[in-house]
Amino acid sequence: MIIKTAIQLSIVSVTMLLTACDSFRNDDINSICKDSPELCADIHKIGDCRFKRTTVIRARYYDKIEPSEDNQRKLLNELDEYESCLELTLFMQFTRNKVRKQKRVENYLTAQKLMQEQLLESKGTQDPMLAYYLWTRHQDLKAREVFLSAATKEDVTDTRLLFKLATVNAQSDPQQALTIFYRALKSSQSLEEIPHSSYAIIMTIFYQHKQFEEAYVWALLAEEEDEEDEFPINLELILKKGIVSGDKVIRNEVQLEDKAEYYYKLLKSGKFNEQAPILK
Repeated sequence: MIIKTAIQLSIVSVTMLLTACDSFRNDDINSICKDSPELCADIHKIGDCRFKRTTVIRARYYDKIEPSEDNQRKLLNELDEYESCLELTLFMQFTRNKVRKQKRVENYLTAQKLMQEQLLESKGTQDPMLAYYLWTRHQDLKAREVFLSAATKEDVTDTRLLFKLATVNAQSDPQQALTIFYRALKSSQSLEEIPHSSYAIIMTIFYQHKQFEEAYVWALLAEEEDEEDEFPINLELILKKGIVSGDKVIRNEVQLEDKAEYYYKLLKSGKFNEQAPILK
């Protein structure tokens, strides 16, 4: 596996840092609600979707103190997730507490109201990332044109746009998607710039085209980077699929693990320069 002692130590350090940050964030939310009560008062503090409520309040705060299309996009995304979370509580939870039930409904309606206000305000945006959100989440076809116009330029170097463009092409044109993914990886300066989903999508493209060795390499990378287990990877399934008529297609697991290790180091240092393979 790719994980080494040094990496394990860094994960421990990051975990400790995140723990410290969580405490700070809790205090920060209290400060936000104290200094800007209007950002908190219309979303009741109840047991449902508490974490999502917190992220919405923080996103509203950032959008207030530093208005930008990037912060607006983040707020829209948080409202979207909060609304989805509340929908589950509305239809799946039952309670005899009528007050809490009413507050739950009010929170849901508030989230919808805020969402509609933000959508109206963002209409006609020329920001490609906000346009991508409006296109893929709310079927805004004019926003689609804005995103594609920016993302398909020959000289584009914004890795965020490239990863999004590759993702939307994965089903319709996997070879083009793979080429764009590798281009985005070449432009990336660190692992933090690479969406975790990209590893899984690249792996899936190779897997669907029965290039199991490449699929195995990217499965290892996906597993390494997906600490939250958001995209569960079945390595054994890939190995078993790499068997045709009793003969193993994947005969060199150790070498493939070394290749994954090599790719990992290149991606971590921002020096990935591999060419996208031709799909069979």
